[in-house]
Amino acid sequence: LPVQSAITHPRPGAAVPAGELTVKGYAWSGGGREVVRVDVSLDGGRTWRVAQLLGERPVPGRAWAWALWELQAPVA
Repeated sequence: LPVQSAITHPRPGAAVPAGELTVKGYAWSGGGREVVRVDVSLDGGRTWRVAQLLGERPVPGRAWAWALWELQAPVA
């Protein structure tokens, strides 16, 4: 399966101040494959940034859980 992901912070519709924004979420891939990358767009898909995966990496072929990710991005 392709990687699926959800944003958990900030919440939908939240007002965010200008400056640095931390976007957080989780991702899963299915089939025992680990998540190796999460791309995040903050402008409707025009540009993409690679999020940092958090936590320990699973044993190859035994990635049956989700992975946490985080992205630090500037906000105008």
